[in-house]
Amino acid sequence: MPELSEIRKKRLSLITFFLFWALYGSVTNLWNQYGYNLMHAGVEALAERGVFYLEGSPTPRFAQIEGAKPLPGYETSTDVFWHKGHLYPIKQPGMFILGAIVYKPLSLMGLRYVREYNLTSALVSWLTSGLIGAFVVTLLLRQGLSEGLGRKAALIVALSLGSGSIFFPYSGVLHHDFLGGCLAYFAFYLLFGPEARMTSSPLYLLLGGFMAGFAFTTSALTFFFVIPFGIGVLKARGMRPFIYFAAGYITGLLPLLFYNIVCFGNPFLMPNAAAHDIYTHPSFVSLFQFCDRFIMYFISPRWGLWTFSPVLYFAAAGLVLRITRAHKKGDGWVLLGAIIPVILFILTIPSGGGAAFGPRYLLPVLPLLSVGLIPVLKALDIKKVEMSMGHRILWALLGLSFCAGVMICFTGALRGSMHGMEVHPFLYRLEVGMGLSGIKETPGAFPLLYPIIFLLAALFYFVPEHFLWKEE
Repeated sequence: MPELSEIRKKRLSLITFFLFWALYGSVTNLWNQYGYNLMHAGVEALAERGVFYLEGSPTPRFAQIEGAKPLPGYETSTDVFWHKGHLYPIKQPGMFILGAIVYKPLSLMGLRYVREYNLTSALVSWLTSGLIGAFVVTLLLRQGLSEGLGRKAALIVALSLGSGSIFFPYSGVLHHDFLGGCLAYFAFYLLFGPEARMTSSPLYLLLGGFMAGFAFTTSALTFFFVIPFGIGVLKARGMRPFIYFAAGYITGLLPLLFYNIVCFGNPFLMPNAAAHDIYTHPSFVSLFQFCDRFIMYFISPRWGLWTFSPVLYFAAAGLVLRITRAHKKGDGWVLLGAIIPVILFILTIPSGGGAAFGPRYLLPVLPLLSVGLIPVLKALDIKKVEMSMGHRILWALLGLSFCAGVMICFTGALRGSMHGMEVHPFLYRLEVGMGLSGIKETPGAFPLLYPIIFLLAALFYFVPEHFLWKEE
């Protein structure tokens, strides 16, 4: 079967982008806008009052934040802290900047938080996280196509991240870790993606560096990506391209440095350090504690990643497979070098993310991790008429994981991403998804919605490709 033409690739990419952007808009709900109102408070402060502190807002929902009290025995609450007479969020400022870019024109048209919080917050979330998330899914599709996958296989890769992982429930939230992970993937794509390999233009390096720097401006967990990205550029391209990358990275950091100076008087004093926040600082842990947290994140049937996004375990295996391929060995090591330090870091901090749908501290690595699905789909080669028994078993297991992830994450997208980690164990969510248990996940939802979603995912995955569209 001949490779798709560039025109057909662009057409498929555009369709994928708009479908995902529409999907993310359709599940952008008020559960999330109320639960994450702190994020929107920072947007309003910057866009309407030109400040970074939160007190003094005319919006009643934001004014309530001023009454937040530190947890007993600690210096701060989990979200905000007072510093020299002002109330600040314990968050990096990148998401407030992105939100303000969207909110400012909306406010000039009359859509303001103080007048219409529900619609305004939903639009800000959709035009930031929803838009950027759909773009990431589309680029992942493009990467799969460029590496030799057919349309269906490339779509499975894109759908696995976009609708079959916890990436989906957070697509309707103005969330720092979600946005940071998206920006980090943009950086990876610009630095090591198919277009970057075909050009010597420094623009890709500068823009890739900027995205990596602004990712850290948005999410502290993306700090660990700069070293493998930088080494990858230096090794593959040489010193001059590395200088371009470094210049872009520093530029992307400037908003964070400015924020730290204005708020805390020190460009290198990060919000969590200024707040003396013990929850996100690494600490010495015993081997037992380390293993216990590893089990919580990756093995537990109640909190582990596999209970929310089982298909990503195939992606992890795919990254190992990727580094065994000579032509992909370089960026395979870059991906592992970015992901592993984040995992090691979150296993040594006291916080587990709390009140969330799935282990949300893994959000920044999910787009990079999903690249590992490309070599898995390529190795299985679903276009083959004859497949070995081992390949058939792996194909079926991958399909069941994909379908289960789509169904389960659909419940999180509808119910809100601040629910489900501690109160909805996997088996209960599976029963809800199959229509066998009470519909507490989404009050008022049609009971057969989730099994229909499961069946649609299975139909797409298991039906032969030539039944889905005309062969080229």
